[in-house]
Amino acid sequence: MRLAYLLPLALIAAAACHDDGVSVNARPPLGGVRFINAVPDGGPVDIRMVDQIEWSASSVSSNASCCGLPFRQGTIHWATEAKARHIRVFPTDSSIAVTSQILHDTTITIQANKNITLMLVGSRAAGGSVHFVQIDDDPSPAATEVGVRLVNATTTAPGAASGYITTDTTSALPGTATFASVAPLSASPYVMRATGKFFVRSTPAGSTASIWNAVAPTGAPADGLIGVTAGYNGPGSALSAYLFPASVTGTKAPQTAAFQKPAVVFFVDLIPKPVQ
Repeated sequence: MRLAYLLPLALIAAAACHDDGVSVNARPPLGGVRFINAVPDGGPVDIRMVDQIEWSASSVSSNASCCGLPFRQGTIHWATEAKARHIRVFPTDSSIAVTSQILHDTTITIQANKNITLMLVGSRAAGGSVHFVQIDDDPSPAATEVGVRLVNATTTAPGAASGYITTDTTSALPGTATFASVAPLSASPYVMRATGKFFVRSTPAGSTASIWNAVAPTGAPADGLIGVTAGYNGPGSALSAYLFPASVTGTKAPQTAAFQKPAVVFFVDLIPKPVQ
């Protein structure tokens, strides 16, 4: 019984002999990495940086209803150590025999102080393969503006796409596209605009009939200790309107009516820093 009391006292005495303070690991150079699933013929995926655990982006997303990253969904920009990073993509499943399969294995160099999206594209059908398309997320709106762009996440239909910014979905489209002929798997430049509600309406390039549209998220200006919320009412924020393809019929991709045609989905690219 005496040993049980003496041992803690000995440890305390030993600790008192060393006054090193608290050890804090230095923060490495960081970039921001977001994953988006744009594969129209497969189920959810798990994406992991497998070279280390700390400061590593993954496909974990608060938007997902359960497991994995589904088609047409994305993550936040994860703070990620800037260097060459080893990334693997796995299918999401309850069977370890399935989840241990590697759909894609690659190394991508992450740059410090730069946000990017790694958009997973391709096909998971027999004989198909998936890979990442890197999109730079580098908007710089003024403190009173909102930045917005169109990203064409399709590979086949509709092909090149155009986009229009309007305040409703019923009026005739402007004569000139805001985002003209955005090629498949590419992003338009950002357009800066004043705050206020808007829609992005997209068409196949050369068409004048609005087909796909979505309203931008609302957002809000700063309010006291609460910073700006990204959206059309959030000055200094920036958004991307992604045009996704329809799900391929009969695959593990969602098959509901909303997925049977292309759709525009908004993602937040920039939330301004809180005022100090």
